[in-house]
This record gives sequence, structure tokens and C-alpha cells, in this order.
Amino acid sequence: MSIEQLRRSARDFISATTRSAFEPPTPEQVAEFYDRNGQALSEMYGGQTHVGYWTGPQDGSELGEAGVRLTDVMIGKLGVGPGDRILDLGCGSGASAVQVARATGAEVVGVSISAGEVDTAAALARAEGMEGQVRFQRGDALNLSFAPGFFDAVLAIDSFVHLSDQVRALSEIGRVLRPGGRVVLTDYVRRGPELSEEEEYALAEMSALWRMVPMPRAEHYPEFARQAGLVIDEVADITEHTKYSFGKLYLKAGEYVRRHGELPPDLARIFGKGSDEDWLEAAEGPQYEGVVLVVARRAEAGLS
Repeated sequence: MSIEQLRRSARDFISATTRSAFEPPTPEQVAEFYDRNGQALSEMYGGQTHVGYWTGPQDGSELGEAGVRLTDVMIGKLGVGPGDRILDLGCGSGASAVQVARATGAEVVGVSISAGEVDTAAALARAEGMEGQVRFQRGDALNLSFAPGFFDAVLAIDSFVHLSDQVRALSEIGRVLRPGGRVVLTDYVRRGPELSEEEEYALAEMSALWRMVPMPRAEHYPEFARQAGLVIDEVADITEHTKYSFGKLYLKAGEYVRRHGELPPDLARIFGKGSDEDWLEAAEGPQYEGVVLVVARRAEAGLS
């Protein structure tokens, strides 16, 4: 899809919702988006609704397999085991939470702003025989309902792209973490030189379609963490491992059209409205964004 096609789709959406392209989405708008599109996106992503992790250009993994690999990478950084309690913040279809519980033996609580995603995730846990170890509930990442220190670790895969206040979200995570507990998250970040005014507006319009907030840069995260009272252990740009995700997702959108005849309206605005769309051209993807992996922790009592 060309930038102009994308911009026309975005203008249609923005006009219909009386939103500015630069206005962050509300939690309700994010919830409505995933209520309508969560199942289709889960099918397109191959189960886990987040970017994948490839070992290099010769890695021919499908998007779903690469998504499982990214979750494994993040599990390795959580530092948890049996008897621990993990928050999966922005749990999507629930597949990541089930994977984390199986790999670690820990109890996992998944939270999504979307009631539809919570229902889908709970059904998956039952189908996988994991409902005694994994549970899901609706909640807002900026106003979590859990008691202070309730969790030993927090996982947030591609959730921050929808959160209008990164510092507040990290502060809430810090509040519900025990002292010494870790948060491991991924976020989309800006890369490269500053954009022209026209490019900036096109990016804002694309973000509006996805109900995404403006992307920070990787170097912003240490300051976000400091303001939230967390200690940064790692900020790693993993774009070279995740950059294949966007092109593969565009191709999966084409496959979805061929199987089902059409995309849900929101996704049709993003990926194109007809099965004759040139998906291979769209698969090139934008070059101005990347993915960062962040590991931070709540300081031990009396330490920094």
C-alpha cells in the first residue's frame, strides 16, 4: 500500500471519529479496536499478537513461530520460577501467558483493556488445561487494580504502543512489583533522522489507524524509568531480529482476504480493501521505526 493510500484510509477513520491524527487513543478506543479485530489479528499473527524474533536473514520461520521465539527471549530475562506470580500486561489472545506459565511454572495473570481478548484468552487457557495456573481479567494498564508488590515480575509485549503515558504505566508496574522484581517489555521506537513535516503527518495518521501513541526513541527509556522509580538493567534495539514482522504481517493480511473474502473494516483501512492489493509491495514496510527490548526492576528496599 502506498503512503497516499494509507493516508486516505487514515483520513477516513480520523474524519469518522472526529480525532486528530496527533491525538493519542483513549483506552476505550483501544478496547474497541481489539474487540473488533483481535481474533483476525491473532489468526494473521499465528497465535501471539506481537512481533516475531528471527535469528537472521536466512531464518525462514513463520510469523507465529517467530512470535513464540520472542516470548522465549523475554521469559529468559524475567528471572522467575515455580511459586512466582507474573503479570502479562496486554495479554492479547492469551497464548504468551500460557507459554510463560508452562516454561516457568509460575502463576500468570493476564490483563487486557479488551473484554473480547479476555474472553478469547480464558477460552484458550481452558482448552490448554491451564486455567488453574493462568487467569485473565479486564484492566487498564494506567490504573491497575492489584495491591502493591503483588507480582514478582511483569511482562509487556508490544503493549506500550497503545499507552498514552509511558511514565505512568511504568509507575503502575513499579507499584505492583515486589522489591527487586523485574519488568521485561518491548515497544516500537523511532529510528533514524527526523522526518519531514509531511512524513511526520503520514506517520501520525498510520498510528491513528492502529490506535498507537507517538513512538518514543530508545534513548528515552532510561528517563522514563527514572521518573517511574525503576532501575534500568537493559535497553536493547532488537530491530534486526524483528524487522521481518511487518512485511510478513502484510502478507498474512493478503492470505486472510483469500481465505475469508475480506478483512474486518479497521484492518481493511490499514492493509487495503481488495484481494488484488499488491501485498508484496506493501511488505517492504516502513524504515523509520524499530523495536526495543527493555529490562528494568524495582529497587530493593533501601537500595538504588
